[in-house]
Amino acid sequence: MHRRLTSSIAALLSVTWTCAAHAGLSLQHAAARDAALTQGSSWSMLAPLMPAPGLSLAAGGARADTPPLIAEESAGQGGLRLQSGAFTRAGLRWQAGLAWRVRREPREPQERQLSLEGSAVTYELGDADAGQSEIYASVQRRHWGPGWVGSLILDGAARAVPAVGWRRPVVQASGNPWLSWLGPWGADIFFGRLQGHSQPARPYLIGLRAQLAPSERLEIGLTRTMQWGGRGRDERASSLYNALIGNDNVGFSGITVDNEPGNQLAGIDLRWLVDPVAQVSFYGQVIGEDEAGHLPSRNMLLLGVDAKVPTATGSVRFFAEFADLLAGRISDDPRPTAAYRHSVYRQGYTQEGLSLGHAVGGDARLASAGGLYRHGALQAMFVASAGRAEPTAQFLAPGRILGLNASLQHQLDAHTHLGAGAAWWSDGAGRRHTLQVWWRSDAW
Repeated sequence: MHRRLTSSIAALLSVTWTCAAHAGLSLQHAAARDAALTQGSSWSMLAPLMPAPGLSLAAGGARADTPPLIAEESAGQGGLRLQSGAFTRAGLRWQAGLAWRVRREPREPQERQLSLEGSAVTYELGDADAGQSEIYASVQRRHWGPGWVGSLILDGAARAVPAVGWRRPVVQASGNPWLSWLGPWGADIFFGRLQGHSQPARPYLIGLRAQLAPSERLEIGLTRTMQWGGRGRDERASSLYNALIGNDNVGFSGITVDNEPGNQLAGIDLRWLVDPVAQVSFYGQVIGEDEAGHLPSRNMLLLGVDAKVPTATGSVRFFAEFADLLAGRISDDPRPTAAYRHSVYRQGYTQEGLSLGHAVGGDARLASAGGLYRHGALQAMFVASAGRAEPTAQFLAPGRILGLNASLQHQLDAHTHLGAGAAWWSDGAGRRHTLQVWWRSDAW
């Protein structure tokens, strides 16, 4: 029964193409987050990162070895995207997305130039007053964490994972008397399948996140992801059960290298609004690469602060963020080659060869500062970064890291947008730069 179930799920997920890579939050999603925070509402990190509806064309873009920390309109060296709006009937909602990108350099053989990112079918459960939830099948990106530049566990840099799941995307109190004591909350649970893996091939990715708002100033996120199964690995129900309860370390309860259930990451993130008037917040995220005593260990760390400053013509939200991506270094127990890597899953914690976690990958430090400017039809975002890649860095050449990223968008009329993005990056492999311009219309 369990094999028929997993085979059926695999068949459902395999009909989609994986999507081209993006990095960090895009200007569009950063602006939406800023607007929600300005209005005093929780910006739910449970909602998927959907492309803007319409037709967009892009030219130019970053090379595969340049991690732009602001997502481009089209990954790669330009492309075309079609994204529908949402159609709803009797609780059923569907959206269609199709993207094609230009590729001018050799990459992993599994890489696809055509994707269905932005496609989703959802069915609503319950009513809005009780806290509406939904079941879904989708190809959507997620950004699970409070950071503007990156997330340690599931980042906007990750390629979209085809998945089925259940979520409660709005953080609000439940009308159910058995759950009302939790206060405002939301959740997302999904079961997807990864591409770009050969050792073992086609493993599953399972994600679980709960987001709580115990007060108007505090948001708490509890997150867990796991790679499980794959061709030649144990995919019985007992293996999944051991993975879910945390019995997955070699040497524990009969677990060996041959039957080790999977690779897991888990942790907590917080966002605390210090001053509602001045819009100053502190945030942080701690994610463990391993487990000890059923708690995350060998942790990675992200810390940040942001503040909203009004200007004569609009507003600017400034942010500063630091990420340490070497597992265990914050507890004075550094474990090189552990972050986003695993002895069973030889391609690491990746989708199509790119990190599912922070865009720069494991074994690096990165400090970033930037701002988001919004005024009427004009939006702009910039990020300056500096840090260091260790000799064991997962994706970057060892040495000093320097980066500059910027994105600008102007709404020409009611339906048309024109934008540009630029990135400059330097590490041990040298310097490179890129420029992308795009046009988008929602009148197609």
